[in-house]
Amino acid sequence: MMSTFWFRGPRLWAQGILLFALRLAQLRTGFDSETGLALASLPGTLLAALLAVCAAAELVLCRRLPGEKAPFEAQFAPPGRETPCLVAGSFLLAAGGALLLVSALPARGAAAMAAGVLAVAAGGGFLLLARQLRAGRAAGVLPLLPAMFFSVFFVLAVYLPAGTDPVLARYYLPVLAASMTAYAFSLLAGFLRRESSARRFVWTADCAVLLCLAALADSLSSPGLLLLYAGCALLLSVFLLLCREAPAAEETA
Repeated sequence: MMSTFWFRGPRLWAQGILLFALRLAQLRTGFDSETGLALASLPGTLLAALLAVCAAAELVLCRRLPGEKAPFEAQFAPPGRETPCLVAGSFLLAAGGALLLVSALPARGAAAMAAGVLAVAAGGGFLLLARQLRAGRAAGVLPLLPAMFFSVFFVLAVYLPAGTDPVLARYYLPVLAASMTAYAFSLLAGFLRRESSARRFVWTADCAVLLCLAALADSLSSPGLLLLYAGCALLLSVFLLLCREAPAAEETA
């Protein structure tokens, strides 16, 4: 477990912090102050290159994981010392949703309001899931349903305001982060129906954590989005730590 912690914990977050720094530098120096058009910048080039390298490296590292579909209880260990982080991630998600809802009310942004409400419900769902797992009960589908619906509206809430922006470099990262998070949450829920594999989930969640940490740079002026990206990154990091190298059913076979 300790080797898994260092492999999937600090290593992943160190990469994410580096991506965050590059994205922050790109946002401050990579766009013309008058026209808003993207400029050729070293941070932007390094960011794109490093994102591609990280995605490829995570894909190679995940090849040793089993590709067979497995049930949730066999693939994930019950949370122990990870429980505080799971709870913290749930509260970050709920708090971010509440702030997003409040900020969206004046503009009547339907997607953002829906994402805010569902984020609060998703935070409660993860708390319920943590309680079920800690009690040794079988995980149900209901706790993860709000997270799946939230992630869909999260993508819309991030993309729609920027959909008419002709400068792709300005908004591609937060949209990509929200999209990968939606895919990761759907794969996490898929274990409850034996429709997901460790290999696919770990690669997707790894990329989602990296992208969410990098997208924090785009959300510094929006507390709601900032907490949502942080909460998603923390929650997915916890489930990456809980993910077994091989399903328990295979270990005892």
